[in-house]
Amino acid sequence: MPQQRPEAIALISGGKDSLLSLYHAIANGYNVVALGNLHPPTSAAPSATYTTDESGTTLYLPSSSSTTAALGPAATTSDELDSYMYQTIGHTLLPLYATCLNLPLYRRAILGGSVNTTLDYRVNEGDGDETEDLTQLLRSVMERHPNVVAVTSGAILSTYQRTRIESVCSRLGLMSLAFLWQMQQEDVLMQLSTLEFDAKIVKVAALGLNEEWLWGNVADAKVRARLQSLKERWGINVAGEGGEYETLVVDAPGWRGRIEVPEEARVVVKEGGGAAWVGFKEAVVVNRKGRGQEEWAHKLLENNIFDPEFQALLESLPDSKPPAPGTEAANDDDDTQLSPRIITTQNTIHISNLVSPLPTASLAEELTAIFTHLTTLISPHPLTAITSITLLLRDMSSFTAINTLYSPHFPLPLPPSRVCISVPGLPRGRNIMLSASLDSSANAAARKGLHVQSRSYWAPANIGPYSQAVLNNGWWEVAGQIPLVPASMQLVERRREQATLALQHLERIWNVVGATGKAAVAWVVCEAMVKIVVNTWQREGPVMIVQATALPRGAEVEWVGFGVDTQCEEEGTVEMVFVDCTTAEEAASELASKVMATGGEVVIVYLPVCVASVQAFLKCWKGDGAVGVVPVGVVWDGQGRRRTVGCVVKCG
Repeated sequence: MPQQRPEAIALISGGKDSLLSLYHAIANGYNVVALGNLHPPTSAAPSATYTTDESGTTLYLPSSSSTTAALGPAATTSDELDSYMYQTIGHTLLPLYATCLNLPLYRRAILGGSVNTTLDYRVNEGDGDETEDLTQLLRSVMERHPNVVAVTSGAILSTYQRTRIESVCSRLGLMSLAFLWQMQQEDVLMQLSTLEFDAKIVKVAALGLNEEWLWGNVADAKVRARLQSLKERWGINVAGEGGEYETLVVDAPGWRGRIEVPEEARVVVKEGGGAAWVGFKEAVVVNRKGRGQEEWAHKLLENNIFDPEFQALLESLPDSKPPAPGTEAANDDDDTQLSPRIITTQNTIHISNLVSPLPTASLAEELTAIFTHLTTLISPHPLTAITSITLLLRDMSSFTAINTLYSPHFPLPLPPSRVCISVPGLPRGRNIMLSASLDSSANAAARKGLHVQSRSYWAPANIGPYSQAVLNNGWWEVAGQIPLVPASMQLVERRREQATLALQHLERIWNVVGATGKAAVAWVVCEAMVKIVVNTWQREGPVMIVQATALPRGAEVEWVGFGVDTQCEEEGTVEMVFVDCTTAEEAASELASKVMATGGEVVIVYLPVCVASVQAFLKCWKGDGAVGVVPVGVVWDGQGRRRTVGCVVKCG
């Protein structure tokens, strides 16, 4: 019996991006069962042939007639609604899409406004916000389609749009699918051409674009070439991501009908600044035989998960040997009292090596005790000021349970970035050790970061409640990246693929947030990965390799990145310092001396447990700076040589 395809709702505006995203959802195994659309308030109610529920959502069903000419009611004021969130040009044609795609279409008027205009949407600040119209629409669809698990949308570069859809999906228990997120705009147009979309330009609003462009097909090679010329001359976005133009798709593969609008039924409306758009007096759907959904996207080429740079890197790496056993690391299970390290630098507070003050009976009690202690330590600052957390676990099998317990502490649209690793050497009777950084500056409320929860081809959506990156006083604190295929969230198997893909994820995050001065720590679970990681890191910045007991999802490598914001006035650097000594006292003394020479303020020591316990090392530490100690199995430098102890030093 074939596996049932998970059901999805496709949010459509009629534009190329929302409909192309629908096709990518089909290509990734989803069954689109309904369409959703939001439109401007209208001057009349929909025709009596359509049904409207108590909440105000109207259902349009596919028509079986040979032609369909019923447009939606006209807007009360203008088709061009002043919305930060929705495309509304051409909204009167949207009822025709139910017949074209042979799917029920649910529509709702946009009654809210752009109230909360911050990039990271907070629902409690959104009273009367247009985002909540989408919430109501999806609730209506879910009542009729209770098996729906996901929502597709066409966001490419709009963080504003993506975060709002993610907020709604999160509250409704749905998965956000944004397969076009961060896709190269030329690739978007090429895919439209490959699929033979007919995507008409219905609005122009940019230098070089005038009304002569209206009703041209952006999937046409000549139109694409002209747009590319405008990009080279004026710097426009070829896919219209800067609002240069908008489109309506009138035909695409598998449709049961094509939308046709006679020339005399197209009305050009001119606005100030050279902008113009098309209104419609009539249209017809010319029916034809459609195809099953599974066939619609067959022309979409299989997505290569690697960029050209990383594909070349992957091909240059040798095949790894069969799995090797992990290096045995002594765990002395020290039961000496461990007190957290609390160091304040300018505008930043660092809490390191925080464990439950007393042994507890359960993981829930242990994590609660840690967060209670953390709240006291950082007072009067709230937990929401925390920008990054490192969570060290005795046993990775507790990852899922701890995630569930961890989530309520950060009900934020931009939670802290996080690294979660299983390591040896936690104090006896403790299963969790936590370190955190928080922004104590006056600008802490103006939080900046990247939190992508949507499935895409770009980088993995969040497994847990954390951001990909959060900015803390000029430093980008990036979450650990494991080698999951973003679209499916499945782990790649071969070691060289794991090392390459996880590093690509890190590089993509750095590129989006704008990071420089890059450095990384690569966590591995066995020595067989070390040479691969060394050959994968073909960067100017420093790198350290350390051994964990286990990584999330059974990965064999996890990259953790450090970077400086490109807009930071003060230049910062990350340095890796290593020592080779026989005792904890010697290692602590030599490290302190080397760190002092760098002038660094924040020191993260990676300490093999065969050298000393965390408690023993901290007793020996006499250096300055915010020192935190991470117990590990083994430390290797960027050339793959074993070292006694290593540390990351943030300077500046």
